[in-house]
Amino acid sequence: MKKSGLKKYSYLLVPVLFLLFSAPSALDYVFHFPDEKYYTDAVLQMMDKNDCFTPYQANGSPRFKKPILTYWVLMGSYKMFGVSKISSRLFFWLAGAILVLVIYLMSKSISGDKKIAFTAAFITAANPLVLMSASRSIPDILLTLFLTISAWGFIKILNTLKPRKEHFWMAYMGAALAFETKGIPAAAFAGISILFLLFNPWKKKRLNQIFEPVSLIVSILIAASWFIIMYIEHGSVYLNSFFADQVGNRVSSKFAQVFTNLFLGIVFLAAYLVPWIIIIFSNPKALKQFTKKSSLQTKAVFGFILSWVVLVIVMSGAVFKFYDRYLLPVIPLISIFFAYVISFSTTHLKKLIFKIFLVINLFVIGISVFYTFFIYFDKVLFAGILVNAALIIYWIIGRLKNINYETKLAGTILLLFFNVFSFLYPLLMPNPGEQLVENLIKQGLSKNEKVYVYGNIRTASNIRIHSKNDFNVVSMDTIYSLPEEPKHFLVFSKKEESFLDLKNYNVIIGSEEWKNVDNDKFPVFLQEPVNDLKESGTKYFIAKPKNKNEKSR
Repeated sequence: MKKSGLKKYSYLLVPVLFLLFSAPSALDYVFHFPDEKYYTDAVLQMMDKNDCFTPYQANGSPRFKKPILTYWVLMGSYKMFGVSKISSRLFFWLAGAILVLVIYLMSKSISGDKKIAFTAAFITAANPLVLMSASRSIPDILLTLFLTISAWGFIKILNTLKPRKEHFWMAYMGAALAFETKGIPAAAFAGISILFLLFNPWKKKRLNQIFEPVSLIVSILIAASWFIIMYIEHGSVYLNSFFADQVGNRVSSKFAQVFTNLFLGIVFLAAYLVPWIIIIFSNPKALKQFTKKSSLQTKAVFGFILSWVVLVIVMSGAVFKFYDRYLLPVIPLISIFFAYVISFSTTHLKKLIFKIFLVINLFVIGISVFYTFFIYFDKVLFAGILVNAALIIYWIIGRLKNINYETKLAGTILLLFFNVFSFLYPLLMPNPGEQLVENLIKQGLSKNEKVYVYGNIRTASNIRIHSKNDFNVVSMDTIYSLPEEPKHFLVFSKKEESFLDLKNYNVIIGSEEWKNVDNDKFPVFLQEPVNDLKESGTKYFIAKPKNKNEKSR
C-alpha cells in the first residue's frame, strides 16, 4: 500500500528534479541578467513609495513599458521574505517547476497516457531556455506558464464535445494573466488560438462553442484592470509609453532585418530543441507514417502547436532586435509533440546521445573534483559533487536500470546544467555586488551616507539587492558630476575613472572578477593564462572623500 501511494505521486519527481538541478543558477547571481534590474529596482521604489500600481525607472520616473504582474510577484516575495538575491528569483524559480508540473498534467489530460506526460515534462524541464528563464526575475517564465495554461484550456475546448467550465476559465484567465505579464504578445497567442479553433480542418468549432460569457467577461476585466488604473492616474502619457515599447519601438519596418530575424528565430528554436529534434527526425519515414495515421483529435493538437510555433517565429522576426527568449512560450507545447512522437513512433539515436551527454557530465565532474581538492574548496561545488556521487551509487546498485532512455537523456541534460553552474560558482563568486557591499561596510558606510554608482545601472541594482535595500544607492549612469554633500561614496569601474575628478578621494578596489581563482595553485602551464584572465576581468572601485588633513598635504 505504501509503495502504491508513493507511486501515485511519482510525477512530482520531475518538478523536484528541476528545482534541484536549476538551484545553483537560480538562487544566486552567478550571472545577473541585464533586464533583471528594471524589475528589482522598480519594485524597491514602489515599496519605498508605498505604491502598488506604478513601476519606476532608476531615475524615479514612471516605467510603463510592461504590465504589472511581474512587479507584483517580486513585491510579494520581498514582503514575505525580505529583499535578497534569493527572494528576487524565488517565485520565478518556482514558476519554472510549476510549468513542468502543468506540462505533465496537461499532457496526461490531452493524451490519457502517463508515458507521454512524463516524457513531455522531462523534455520541458531539461530545456536550456526554460532552465535559464526560471533563473531570472523577468516576465518570460511567468508569461510562458500562463500561456501554457491558456493553451491547455483551448486544446480541451477544441477536442471536447462539451467542454467543462474550467476549460474556458483556463483558456481565458490564462491569457488574461499573460496579458497582465507581458502585454500585446499575450493577446496575439489568444487570438491565434481562437482562430485555430474556428478554422482548423480537423476539429472546427462554431463561434458559440468557444465562448463562455462569465469566464470571458471576468478575464477581460482582469486583463484590462491595471491599464484602466494607469490611464486614470497618468492619462495618455502612460498609453503612449506603453504602445511605443510594445509596438512602435519594437516592430521593425526593414525587410532585410525582418528576414534575418526570421532566420534567427528558426535557427535558435531548432538549437534550443537539441537533442530532441535530432531524435524526432532520425527516422523520417516513421514520423511521416505516425502523423498520417494519427487520429483527428491528435492532428488537431499538433496543428494547434504548429500555429503557435509559426506565430512565435513571425513575432520574433518582426521585432527591431531579435531575442532568443521570445521563443520560450512554444517550448512546452513542442515538448508535448516530441513526447507523442517518441512514445508512439520509432526513433533512433537516443542511446547514443545519452552516452554523449553522460561522457560530458563525467568530464565536468572530473574537473570539479580536481578543482575542489587541489585548487579551491567551495561548499556549493562540493555539494554538487556529493549529488553526483549519490547518483553514481544509485546507478551502480541498479536503481536507475529500468528507466527509459528518453528519461535518462533528459536527466543527463539537467545534470549537465547543474554541474556546469556548480563548477562556475566558485569561479565567478562572490558577485561584484556582494563584494562591493562588504567593502563599503568595511569603509565605514553609514545609513546617512549615499552611494553614487556610475556606469551601467545594473551595478547599482546589484548593490541594492545584496545590501537588502539598506544602502542609499543613487544611480548616476553616465552623469559624471560629483556629489556636493561632504560625506558619500563613489562606485565606478575602470572605464568610468577617467570621467571623474578623483584628486580629493581615496580610491580602493571594491570588487574584482575571478576573485577566488588563485593562479598559483594551477599547474604551471596554466598559471599565465589564468593570471591574464584575472587581469582582464572587470574591476569596480570605491572612492571616499579625503579628510581635511589629507587634502592639505
